[in-house]
Amino acid sequence: MEKTPLFQALNQYIQQDYARFHMPGHKGFALPPLAAASQYDVTEVEGTDSLFEAEGPLAQLEDLFSQLYGTKRTLLSAGGSTLCIQTMLSLVARPGGEIIAGRNIHSAAVNAMALLDLHPCWLYPQQEGQALIGRIEPSQVKQALQQHPKACAVYITCPDYFGEMSDIAAISTLCRQYRVPLLVDNAHGAHLKFMEPSLHPMDLGADICCDSLHKTLPVLTGGALLHFASESLAQKAKERMSVFGSTSPNYLIMLSCDTAAGWLAGPGPGLLRETARRCAQLKELAQSHGMATSGGLCDPMRLTLVLSGSGYTKEAFRSHLRRHGIMEEFLSENGCVLLCSPFNREEDYLRIKQMLEGLCLTPCPASPFPMFRPRAVLSLREALFAPCETLPIEKTAGRIAAQIKAPCPPGIPIVMLGEEINKNYIKTLKMYSISSLSVVK
Repeated sequence: MEKTPLFQALNQYIQQDYARFHMPGHKGFALPPLAAASQYDVTEVEGTDSLFEAEGPLAQLEDLFSQLYGTKRTLLSAGGSTLCIQTMLSLVARPGGEIIAGRNIHSAAVNAMALLDLHPCWLYPQQEGQALIGRIEPSQVKQALQQHPKACAVYITCPDYFGEMSDIAAISTLCRQYRVPLLVDNAHGAHLKFMEPSLHPMDLGADICCDSLHKTLPVLTGGALLHFASESLAQKAKERMSVFGSTSPNYLIMLSCDTAAGWLAGPGPGLLRETARRCAQLKELAQSHGMATSGGLCDPMRLTLVLSGSGYTKEAFRSHLRRHGIMEEFLSENGCVLLCSPFNREEDYLRIKQMLEGLCLTPCPASPFPMFRPRAVLSLREALFAPCETLPIEKTAGRIAAQIKAPCPPGIPIVMLGEEINKNYIKTLKMYSISSLSVVK
């Protein structure tokens, strides 16, 4: 930790004991419970660098992450993967341009596409076996590239929220053949670089990819990375990032990224692989007790239990989790997501083991995560900025959505901007306790 660049720079600043006549207003003496950390919460002053014009410790930190991930260039974000997604889409966008994208997309990317006036050509995940959503197949990408020869990029979410991973290596090969950049939302996969072999999109041929460090690594919420396979793609990245990002990036978030870089340069990779091994054991245990889990290539540090077909309702499984002192990442009638990391306690694993051993299944017909193919009437941007009104969900049939409805988690849109609302939409929204929706007037 002591050798990481931002930690060194901030310690030096603190030791100089300046009278802080600069932001933030707590002056290093924030109220409890944040008092101890607040001395490191500074702003862009002499010696601390500036994120979007980095040439000191933040530039050194980005270089360190580039070395750790084996990229041509890696940029730091204190605005989560949302800022990274906005940046990478803006680098390939053309007004009114087409982009080939998996429908299992996060709402942050849809919002960015609307602002940039990108027109998505949707690829619907192939739902097979126990998959909660499914994967984007290379054959789908190839067909879309043939049908949309002027597409500015292919955009894939991998792993998806439920841990299912598409074949990025095969998709990247297709993208190179058609000379179209491959963008990957790897928000949930910052740890994949350190598996053996690496499962990280940048090692599988992605051109640009984002990682949310905070999802699986010891980083405060909001810490993320944006990776580039070539310098040409990265040339304007800082400039574009500054368009969308806060002019006051949080130094505690960036410091946590810095210390995590030190951890990754030391014991981190081994501990991540051990966590993946333990998660695999839990997956085997769940299957031995009759609980289905996601099949095929999946995130090795995510335990996804398929509730659909198990006989468990959402509320019944919630009670089962709570009896064992477990708080899940995500829970619906379809499935439950449990995230593991090296910082889970031994006791945590014991609770999961006891919870799985206490399962009482009553198999019944299964149903996949809802994903519809409605008629698009307006572009994302047209719908976002159109005059609108909010109606009870029961009265929206036949109307055009003027907003995204994406229960978060998982953040995957059920209702998409510009699409016509139908009865299936209404039924599913009610299931998620969504009672109203903005529609185009």
